[in-house]
Amino acid sequence: MRRYAFLCVLVLAGCGGSAASPPRFESPAYKAAVKYAQCMRGHGVAHPNPNRAGDFELTPKQEAQMRASATPHEHRAADAACFHFLRGTVSTKPLSKAAQKAALAPLGDLKSCLAAHGYHVGKPIVKVMPRGRAMFGFDRSVRTPPAIQHGCEAKVHLAKRLSTIIRIDRAEGG
Repeated sequence: MRRYAFLCVLVLAGCGGSAASPPRFESPAYKAAVKYAQCMRGHGVAHPNPNRAGDFELTPKQEAQMRASATPHEHRAADAACFHFLRGTVSTKPLSKAAQKAALAPLGDLKSCLAAHGYHVGKPIVKVMPRGRAMFGFDRSVRTPPAIQHGCEAKVHLAKRLSTIIRIDRAEGG
């Protein structure tokens, strides 16, 4: 059985950070994302609030808290109960083939950074998920210390580059 190592990026509304202060203009996407995050927390998932754009950009600490707060089954159940808040405000179209191909470049840079630290991951992959989500990662799982993993992600600007690819793909209609 092939094991996959994935970096989770929630394509719907990005992947989760908390807004320090509410934006002056609260877009429908931002309001919907806040309601979604509140609903998820109401179902026991330690889900952070969105950023000012309504995107979820998880810090390593938030990612760990969210994973520790609920089992994968509980997380899926909470998402099923809360997703209705996002309907109509986020694209649920799958990433286009061009966007999937473009995402391989920042993943390749991450792979090179990890290799420079002695961690050899497999081939970069993009896996299209339901509701416009995608998982980005490698086809071979390697335990990488979180500090090195997140340090390399920051060094290659992984989240920003993937978010840009996703934003352009959504603007072009996928």
